[in-house]
Amino acid sequence: MKKWQKISLVTLGIVVGVAAAACLFLIATPYKSINDGSLDSTDKVTIKENNSWISFFPTEENDEAGIIFYPGGRVEAAAYAPLARMVAEQGVPFIIAKMPLHLAVFNSDKADKIIDEYEDREWVVAGHSLGGAMAAKYVANNPDKVTGLILMAAYPSEDDDLSSFKGEVITFEAQLDGVIDDERLTKADSRLPSQTYTFIIQGGNHSQFGDYGLQKGDNEASIPKEEQWKRIVQGIVRSF
Repeated sequence: MKKWQKISLVTLGIVVGVAAAACLFLIATPYKSINDGSLDSTDKVTIKENNSWISFFPTEENDEAGIIFYPGGRVEAAAYAPLARMVAEQGVPFIIAKMPLHLAVFNSDKADKIIDEYEDREWVVAGHSLGGAMAAKYVANNPDKVTGLILMAAYPSEDDDLSSFKGEVITFEAQLDGVIDDERLTKADSRLPSQTYTFIIQGGNHSQFGDYGLQKGDNEASIPKEEQWKRIVQGIVRSF
């Protein structure tokens, strides 16, 4: 082998190694939850956590469906605890699924385990960002297992056509979202059923669907995160 060929192979190996290390670093450094006390049970909500999910069950719950939630990519499950607690306080059970490496793409069928555990209840699958896309995939593959879908700053992929889905779909979009691809979001409308209801959160951004700080590439919100959560909860509860 010529000397320059050996150098090229060495260089290629270094480049691949650096790229792999960079990917591992990103996966190993998720957006961490910054909430304080949102995992503590209260007289209104009982909160339990295991290796697979975090459950928020209201002490006075309704008889309607609960929500199974898929976190956004590289975001800790606990970052959605404030939103989950607020929904549960309105009588709707909310379970946040924990994903391998904080990426729902590695277990888009996670809802199966939760549905099997609580088989006496109907469920709506929800998700934020990448988690929303994977929630949509789950519904596309299991339309008879759930009664609805909630997308937060998310849309179904081109492979997941939900236009014939019989359940109700709610989508939340944030006015100042700097992360979502607006063109793909618009094109995805054709893959959603006619019974889709969209809420635009004026002043909201991509990051404030959870509680993990400002995500890279996002815009600063012009409303407090608590206000964004309040508006999401109002939209959800209105549909239950």
